[in-house]
Amino acid sequence: MTRLRHRPALDVRVEIRGELPREEAEYARSRCLALIADLGPDVHTARLRLTRPRDRSVTRPAIAQAALDLAGVGRVRVELAAVTVREAVDLALGTLAGRAVRLRELGDIGLATAYESSYRPQYASRPLAERRIVRRKSVLLARHTPEQAVREMLALDHRFHLFSDVLTGQDSVVHRMPASGGFRLVRAHSTARLGGSGLPLTESAHPAPRLDVLEAARQLWLTCWPFVFHTDPGDGRGRILYRRYDGHYGLITPIADPY
Repeated sequence: MTRLRHRPALDVRVEIRGELPREEAEYARSRCLALIADLGPDVHTARLRLTRPRDRSVTRPAIAQAALDLAGVGRVRVELAAVTVREAVDLALGTLAGRAVRLRELGDIGLATAYESSYRPQYASRPLAERRIVRRKSVLLARHTPEQAVREMLALDHRFHLFSDVLTGQDSVVHRMPASGGFRLVRAHSTARLGGSGLPLTESAHPAPRLDVLEAARQLWLTCWPFVFHTDPGDGRGRILYRRYDGHYGLITPIADPY
């Protein structure tokens, strides 16, 4: 007796932020459906967020954030910007498809290419007096080795990744180093020599600075870094204050592990 395998219903969601014609959302949805069809039954969920900020100083104002859940792998994500919404959709979904294939067939996604880097979203210009912390996110930190944290950061297309280091038990962060193409590890309180790694990963010789939020915001402004990893003077936990593409700030804080 032959049993028919039924593919789960496709779950495609397109979210629009800003003033965009309805036709753009319909185009994005059709491209998502085509992507899922090309990748096969391992994928049945896709998310696409389209944003077009009003800041005229931004030369690539259309931002596409695309993500899918790949069976046996997990979440894969990419965020790219372009001049038009349709160009951003095509760039993001094309890059996402390439990463999904590499993860499924090779078990790795490789490093971001210079092509991808040239299409990263730009920071909007916003006067210092107008900047606010507009998003606060509390997270239960995943327990990873530094190498696992880097791979998850790449799969999710993030600039940094806050995690709990299984080697030391410390709040730690890994982040990209665009100038060298490698990655950097910073721990909250002390340093420890990294073991062998197949990744271009180095460790900071200094632990995270002890700063309150206002001091971290001042450092973020003075350095123009994309984020500041610091420890809170009160509880000693690691925190990240980061720049958002809209010119404001976001704050990520860890929550206590219930176990």
